[in-house]
Amino acid sequence: MSILQNIVDKTRAKLVERKAELTLSQIKISLQGLNLPKSRFKEKLAYKSEAIIAEIKKASPSAGVIAENFDPVQKAKEYELNGASALSILTEEDFFMGSMEHLKKVKKVTSLPILRKDFMIDEYQIYESKLIGADCILLIASILSDKKIEDFINIAKELELDYLIEVHDEAELKRIAHHEGALIGINNRDLKTFEVDLDNSVRLRKLFKEENIFIAESGIKSREDMNYLKFNDIRVFLIGESLMRGDFFKI
Repeated sequence: MSILQNIVDKTRAKLVERKAELTLSQIKISLQGLNLPKSRFKEKLAYKSEAIIAEIKKASPSAGVIAENFDPVQKAKEYELNGASALSILTEEDFFMGSMEHLKKVKKVTSLPILRKDFMIDEYQIYESKLIGADCILLIASILSDKKIEDFINIAKELELDYLIEVHDEAELKRIAHHEGALIGINNRDLKTFEVDLDNSVRLRKLFKEENIFIAESGIKSREDMNYLKFNDIRVFLIGESLMRGDFFKI
């Protein structure tokens, strides 16, 4: 069984517990009373010569623990001060040591819009994302059917959330190319083998003819990597491990 399947299975089991603690009906009632604002995530990335979605994560299956002294609030402030356009926050607990509490705490101290980075397999998580303050959700094409993607996008639109569809190869890109409102993320890390290939973004960018915002994810370790991607018509970058380790700044 792949790591990705393990993560999905664990996510499904955790959802049973969360739904028992707080039902979907209760979340919907809470949302009605909050009048939360429309997302500005996509807006913050549009029309820039380059934009970085700076990721906050303590660990990953491929790298292990990335930040021993992990302080998501301090990291968010650092990212904002150094010019990040948006944030990505891991909320998956078992494999990435994330937490919804990290997102809620960061939301209180930053003006930057936030992507909830998790493995969305149930509509419950989308409503939950809005409740905890996320501005954008991640939809991973490899774990979702076309019908699920369509349904989840409709819910996101209803909740005025932006949505980033993540793909890994040409087949997945073709499946989702008709979603004109989507942010398109190309994960350069194969979630089955966890090998990284920066040229994956370049190859798929050349094949993609639509107007969606196109985002390179994973394997970006330096300004040189960013310049290479920009030369190939990619100007938005989701960067996690390198920024968490402080390998390159300023953004």
